[in-house]
Amino acid sequence: MLGALSCRLQGDGPVLFEFAHWAEERSVPVARLREAVAWLVEHEFLALEGDVGGIARLWVNPSVALAPWTDPRTVASRHRFPYITTAKGGMAAEQPVTIQPYDAAAWDEVYRRHLDLIEDPCCFSSAGYPVHER
Repeated sequence: MLGALSCRLQGDGPVLFEFAHWAEERSVPVARLREAVAWLVEHEFLALEGDVGGIARLWVNPSVALAPWTDPRTVASRHRFPYITTAKGGMAAEQPVTIQPYDAAAWDEVYRRHLDLIEDPCCFSSAGYPVHER
């Protein structure tokens, strides 16, 4: 789900997520998708800003995904997102991720460390790749 949402990021805005559409495309019940979104919101991978008529406005934590040329500090401060990183040892670690509470100074550091990627991201062509053409 995070991959699908990440591919739809545009600037520093939310992604509109239509539960019925995604449930049909993934062949899963809408209730299951709602559970997944609730879990991701609870663990601060996403922020939910409304759900009207089965369409949710979801904000993606910029430590999970970030649209090119986007300053992560904007979304991070709007939703007070924590900074989530992979723990040393990755999935083999006892706790595979580390979560640092929201801290404006820490997000400034993230921005400075990744400024080259934010201002001039690399781009790979996906022409002819069916998954990207959806």
